[in-house]
Amino acid sequence: MLTLEETIELILKHRSDYERKDILEMIEEKREELGREVINDESAAMIVARELGVDLHQISPKARQRIEDITETTRNVALTAKIINMGSVRTFSRKEGGGEGKVASIIVSDETGSIRVVLWDDLTNAISENVVSVGDIIQIRGAYVKKGLGDSLELNLGRMGQIRILEEYEIEDLGIDFSDKSTLDQRISDLKEGLFNVSLKVKIQRVFQLSTFTRQRDGSEGKVLSIVGADETGAARIVFWDERASEMENAEEGEVIQLKGVNTRLNRDGTEVEVHVGRAASIERGLKEKIDAVEAASARSESKPLGLKGIADLTTGMWDVDIEGKVVTVYDVTNFTTKDGRDGQVRNVILADESGKTRVTFWNEDVDKIEDIKEGDVLKILHGYVKEGFRGGVEFQVGRKAEIHINPKGSRLEKLDVSQVSLQPMAKASRVLISDIDDNTEGKSVEICGIIVNLSQATSPIYQACPRCNKKLDETDKGFVCKSCGKVDKPEPRMLYKITVDDGSGSIRVTLFGKVGEELLQMTAEEASEIIKKTGRSDQPIIENTDKVVGRYIAVHGRVKKFRDSFDLSASGFEYADPVREIKRMKEEIQKEVG
Repeated sequence: MLTLEETIELILKHRSDYERKDILEMIEEKREELGREVINDESAAMIVARELGVDLHQISPKARQRIEDITETTRNVALTAKIINMGSVRTFSRKEGGGEGKVASIIVSDETGSIRVVLWDDLTNAISENVVSVGDIIQIRGAYVKKGLGDSLELNLGRMGQIRILEEYEIEDLGIDFSDKSTLDQRISDLKEGLFNVSLKVKIQRVFQLSTFTRQRDGSEGKVLSIVGADETGAARIVFWDERASEMENAEEGEVIQLKGVNTRLNRDGTEVEVHVGRAASIERGLKEKIDAVEAASARSESKPLGLKGIADLTTGMWDVDIEGKVVTVYDVTNFTTKDGRDGQVRNVILADESGKTRVTFWNEDVDKIEDIKEGDVLKILHGYVKEGFRGGVEFQVGRKAEIHINPKGSRLEKLDVSQVSLQPMAKASRVLISDIDDNTEGKSVEICGIIVNLSQATSPIYQACPRCNKKLDETDKGFVCKSCGKVDKPEPRMLYKITVDDGSGSIRVTLFGKVGEELLQMTAEEASEIIKKTGRSDQPIIENTDKVVGRYIAVHGRVKKFRDSFDLSASGFEYADPVREIKRMKEEIQKEVG
């Protein structure tokens, strides 16, 4: 709410036919008219202003805040700033109360810095209806402060907020310089996650091929192209999207370019900062000046190609490496939303060759490329990289520059028998006794080895999942409903059940889901679902397999989770163990300990 003096100042500014004493008299008369005990000076002044045709949403310089002064405790923000970047409007399903919501974000700057502004629901119409554009000077009122991406502060504008474009005379009266000097001039070595409106001048050291993909949220076609750019301080991957990708398709190594209005974010595996160039950014090509750039080849992402490696030879930190393997397991697609509101998808596949097996991770547009692969197919993947897996082993990542070849002709792996490889763990998690699992192991990956003493019959071993987002469905009188996607006509069954394993020191419940659960029961979720339909018993698949499972000696690896006062193990894989071999192994471990 404006103060009394701010309201009077606005009235005098727009009604020069009145003097200050006239306004004060009108305020007193309005209080007498409506009741002095009912209305104060500030409210009476606002009523007088409206009756005189003065728009109180006009900016008062005294009411304005600067971006650098905004803190986590700032309330009811009144900000005047320039739009330097705009995102698209995204719809989502509300968790509480249902219904659909809308969200979008813009980046604004003033003479002191820049900040993200998140628009909710009806306020997103300012973007979808082209009310505002990049370069507009806007007034934001009624915003509240929250922590956003990378714990940086951002403004949120909900139903009580307001946004409008300022007129030229208002901008002149404010006397603020909104020229491009608010853009952040950065060196590559100074880049960090979550920067907006960055300006960079780089020398192109490598150009990757332009790729097209289909956006899952609306089916539209997207384009992406990456380069490696360098200056005197370092090298970084720079990612161009859509029109900007097309603009850079003919870029050449050695070319110097100027980028303005770009943003930074972490790469897929969270290890390096990337520069992203969207539709609000600008590109100046073919600059004549020279940059004494560092050699990107010294960076790990630009090391010399390693060529084809056996799976057993993969080690963490390998870049630009090729593998070829036979598909052992294909996991379901997982959809996710990043902190900054971007939708994504990921899919994991287990590949094996003669030497061993590894998990391979595909992201976003590459997920669509392997949509139809199945167990037994051969994949050859070029230009991937290797990172540490959740269980301390290695995982092969299919990055943006990777090439995927499905069932290449003449592959030596076509006749590879993976029946034994499929039961071998990819990497050994630390073996522990069940009695040693406590608060210190919560969240960690471990391996236990013992006898299956129970196969839970308390619930059905399957649940119905949404084929689009894989979330568990709610069953209603009208059929199955997904909280994110709405009504689902053809749900897909997923395996989920528990076993109890005892190793002599104690026992623990182990949760098996998806392909791991199917492997232990030796039946698919679809087959289990058919058995339930035929018999009318939700636990029939468990009953039919209890004798096959209970009593087996098994080594299970997975992540420790705490449920109330007890610990469970969420299984990521298993192997049937040989008791004699396990005793021998234990003796060897003891001998190592005693020297």
